[in-house]
Amino acid sequence: MKHSPGLLGYPGPTWTIGQLRELIFRRFGVQFSASHVGHLVRGYGLAYRLTYSTSEKASPTTAQKSQSDVYAARRKIAAKMLLDGDSVEHVSKALNISVRTLTKYRSMVVADGVKAVEQIKSSGRKATLGPEALEWLRATLEGSPMAHGYETELWRNGDIQKLIKEKFGVYHSTGHVRTVVGKLGMDHRMRSPKQRTETRRSAMNDETLAWVAAALRQSPRAHGIEADHWTNARLRTVLHQRVGVDYSRGYIWEIAARAGVADLLTRRRG
Repeated sequence: MKHSPGLLGYPGPTWTIGQLRELIFRRFGVQFSASHVGHLVRGYGLAYRLTYSTSEKASPTTAQKSQSDVYAARRKIAAKMLLDGDSVEHVSKALNISVRTLTKYRSMVVADGVKAVEQIKSSGRKATLGPEALEWLRATLEGSPMAHGYETELWRNGDIQKLIKEKFGVYHSTGHVRTVVGKLGMDHRMRSPKQRTETRRSAMNDETLAWVAAALRQSPRAHGIEADHWTNARLRTVLHQRVGVDYSRGYIWEIAARAGVADLLTRRRG
């Protein structure tokens, strides 16, 4: 499941329960129920590799629970990536979670670890777009935005947001729109989001380097972080608070090295 379904002859970038049932039967001659396959997938922590299905039907309760499991698995993965020092922008692109949401997750992870994010409960709201609506959206995204009055060759989040609102009377946030598009395997029909660049590296002057050296010789608690040792992610957080720049993980190590305190950063997870 960690690889593309295309390697085994299935379309799309992610898996459906039906494809996995068929694959298990072909490989082992065992025919599991859809619910048991879902249980296996969740047990291996791979629910984030499932996609929306536009043809398979499930009971509303089962569908709602499965989607909740997908979100919970994705939150956990996001928290671990942030703890390992991946940038908010990288995690956002990899998991289709909004930068705003991930910024909140990062603060929670820095303060209380991955468990803080794992304890977030889904809203429980039922999916607003059913199989037929998702199929219509997939077919629409395959066409040109110009056919719907938009002057672009590729779709933008806002355009799809308006389209869903006009067609179904449903409002989705831009972050959720990109999530739905990704699950439908239509990312290639979207304009790439503008990538934030580290335009303020000049702020890393001698004064700031001296501050970094002094900060890492203190406890993180002196800077509002409930921890006893410094990590890449924690230094990134306090630097962001000080200079307003979200530096990459690699550049954080470079800063610590230039300040002569790279040895004070640890990879331990608490």
